[in-house]
Amino acid sequence: MDVGMMEVVEITKELIRIDTRNPPGETVRAIEFLEELFSSFKTKIYEKVEGKPSLVVDVAKASKGSPEIMLTSHLDTVPSPDELLNPIIADGRLYGRGACDAKGCVAAMIVAAFEYLEHLEHTEDPRNAALKLAFTSDEEVGGVNGLGHVFRHEKSDFVIIGEPLGMGYVGVLQACVVSADLTFKGESGHTATKDASEGAIYRAAEYIISKVEEFSRLNGSYSSIKERFSRIGYDFEIRGVSHAVFNPSVISGGTKRNVVADSCRVEADIRFAPWIPKDEVRKVLREEGVEIKINGVLEPYGVFMDEVQEEDDLKLLNAIKRVYERGGVAAVALFSLGVGDTRHVRKYGVPAVYLGPGGGELHGKNEYVNLNELKEFPSVYVDVITELAKEVTSGR
Repeated sequence: MDVGMMEVVEITKELIRIDTRNPPGETVRAIEFLEELFSSFKTKIYEKVEGKPSLVVDVAKASKGSPEIMLTSHLDTVPSPDELLNPIIADGRLYGRGACDAKGCVAAMIVAAFEYLEHLEHTEDPRNAALKLAFTSDEEVGGVNGLGHVFRHEKSDFVIIGEPLGMGYVGVLQACVVSADLTFKGESGHTATKDASEGAIYRAAEYIISKVEEFSRLNGSYSSIKERFSRIGYDFEIRGVSHAVFNPSVISGGTKRNVVADSCRVEADIRFAPWIPKDEVRKVLREEGVEIKINGVLEPYGVFMDEVQEEDDLKLLNAIKRVYERGGVAAVALFSLGVGDTRHVRKYGVPAVYLGPGGGELHGKNEYVNLNELKEFPSVYVDVITELAKEVTSGR
């Protein structure tokens, strides 16, 4: 295939047709397709789990003193009916499973790589960044086997992760995530003789209703975070249902239809913004008679919130802001309760943010990517790469 600017839509469509739904999340066919596109480049395969390879492409080397930048996004998607593997264009949108999450991002990065090489052929500016691509597996189930594995071997100075945030937006912060099991006890008996309100399932239901409401009211104060982004020229926005959520993901209990259950177990996904104190979350969760087991805690990652040096984050954010401003778009720093691959990068002290063409119906049956942004983003990525090289080498 002759990859060029006008091919980004066709590449996205081809990627949608390749089944990478997770589970099982096999990426072999997608990697074969990408290897064909980059057959003239040095490529490496990383495969922690059989059937789920990730691909790294060395696109361009850096001039002296310039940084190496990685563009990366994931190939796996969430489950869907088979018909969503047939891409459809309508009303300025490209529909299909993975259209925006994140095969549109992958396609935009592919085209950006070829655009960047063309830029290098015509520029006289000696400040050229190295460029590496990484297309990974298993992001939809945590990313440990994908970018988490790849970045152990292929570290870069700055990382841009493709996610469908939309033009003007930069994903900078992620929530704290807690996995918890809650056990409720009650009195058992026959349906005809025992009041169901004394059973464990009823008590679990009461708890769930109250905690969903209480978590939705947890806001905390984020004025200081907003002010810090304002000082570097960014608006700050929160995307999602609220600042904190309690999701009773899996509920199990009872032994028989006509028996009031004496035990009920709830598997909960709990997420909250980093400006909400953990003690406040613990206080809301605790209730007499409820046994709480914490299975794991994913600490919040992001700008101003982890071990990445602020000056390094600002180099990346300044470059992105200038690119957006030149296009007449205000730069917006975005917080989301969702989590992605930045933690697999930022834990090494490397700046990483989310950037990519926007769409809608994420994980839904009408998932789509906006065609105009899909076509514009290859140039956005290239401009950020060139601006970042100037930012680093000039010492601004």
